[in-house]
Amino acid sequence: MVELTPAAIQELERLQAHGVSRGRAAILRIQVQPSECSDWRYDLALVAEPEPTDVLTQSQGWTIAIAAEAAEMLRGLRVDYIEDLMGGAFRFHNPNASQTCGCGMAFRVSGS
Repeated sequence: MVELTPAAIQELERLQAHGVSRGRAAILRIQVQPSECSDWRYDLALVAEPEPTDVLTQSQGWTIAIAAEAAEMLRGLRVDYIEDLMGGAFRFHNPNASQTCGCGMAFRVSGS
């Protein structure tokens, strides 16, 4: 359902090792929030437990919890991590996005 690239996994492990997550977080939770520059923006968090309604999937040994209301919008999502002269950031490749904002964090799906 969601694919993490090796670069994304490396960054998640770095964040986890440096205590960016709370407690013993070992699950990547992905949800969407309303966005000012498009309809939706991606929201990532490292959590210890999924929400009861989350859809669970696996990628590269990581458990990924997807907010139930976002599951169809995120089906087939590939999460990557890129570093360039401006710094590093997660990049999202969503086959369901009909439009992506220049910020790379916001998107629109057809019919929304």
